[in-house]
Amino acid sequence: MAHIVHFGKYYFPDAGGIESVTVSLAKGAALAGNTVSVVCFEKTPASKKEMIDGVQVIRAPIAKLLASQPLGFQYFLQCLSSAKKADVVHLHAPNMLGALCALFIHSRTRLLVHWHSDVLNKGFIGKILRPLESALLRRANSIIATSQVYADASETLAPFKDKVAVVPIGVPDAKHEGSDSQLPPALESQIGSRKIVLAVGRLVPYKGFNALIQAAQQLAKDSVVVIVGGGPLHQELQQAIVHGGVEDRVVLAGRLSDAALHALFERAALYCLPSTYRAEAFGVVLLEAMTYGLPIVASDIPGSGVPWVNQHGVSGLNVPIGDAKALAEACNQILGSEELRSTLSKGARQRFLAEFTEDVSVERIMSAYDGLLRAANTTYPRSVHR
Repeated sequence: MAHIVHFGKYYFPDAGGIESVTVSLAKGAALAGNTVSVVCFEKTPASKKEMIDGVQVIRAPIAKLLASQPLGFQYFLQCLSSAKKADVVHLHAPNMLGALCALFIHSRTRLLVHWHSDVLNKGFIGKILRPLESALLRRANSIIATSQVYADASETLAPFKDKVAVVPIGVPDAKHEGSDSQLPPALESQIGSRKIVLAVGRLVPYKGFNALIQAAQQLAKDSVVVIVGGGPLHQELQQAIVHGGVEDRVVLAGRLSDAALHALFERAALYCLPSTYRAEAFGVVLLEAMTYGLPIVASDIPGSGVPWVNQHGVSGLNVPIGDAKALAEACNQILGSEELRSTLSKGARQRFLAEFTEDVSVERIMSAYDGLLRAANTTYPRSVHR
């Protein structure tokens, strides 16, 4: 039995791509019989500990947010305390304070750095972080990248490529969740019987929702764009909808319950990811769309895993970044051909089953732990394997 400690920023019920990966891997390791803890930040002032699906979750309050990076002395102390008992520390990066904590853990503790994304467009903060990132990656015993494309394009990872292994993200199969969910009545009335072009994500600049709103002007008349999520650009996007004259074509649905989101995925005709740069490193939500067999229209982001995840002509179509016309044309191509939509739907589902299931992802990470422990001449914990 191994003792595994995750250093994360947030954890369930806080939602997000990295958070969902942390939950999946922590729960998977616990189910395999390992002792698993997660140290994360709490958005309320109180510290707390709880057990969730066999995982001990240790939450520390945020003292300050710096360029979206949470900071707090209690988090630092909890990381150091938890790491003392760990065979493996699994750090989910980017995480400024988690990276600093990792430099203080004992050399006998194996450190796996899960490189979800480079730090991009953070200005002065990014410059400050570079020496810390380099020190972290020097200390790391192993580095996990989510795609070979992203690893190859990362200038930060380049000096440490001999430590890098690729483990694509996996997600649970949505087909196991049942199909009795319903949409909120107000959203149901806005959609009517139209074909849904679905997009989900935080309303922030790199998600590219402005381009999708512009594309709505050219979409087939029997379709409607539904954008799910909250964030700082809500008002700006609402104004873009009004300015573009597409109030009846685009719905900003806000944050929805899991049940309502499940119903939307089941109803959607296709999924659209119009993100604009490498901050969209992988696109976990694409995997969720694939579980429902949704064809995908995504941006062809250089150096990102997105166009690798959405294999052009197999699971969907990839279009140039920020090109509203190309976005609309690709969506219309799928919406206008049931044969193409069916082909891409089957391709999306098959690609999920072949590459992105949760079981395969967890098994690969368990093997990475096993390798670290073997290299450290630690007694082989059979329970690391599923």
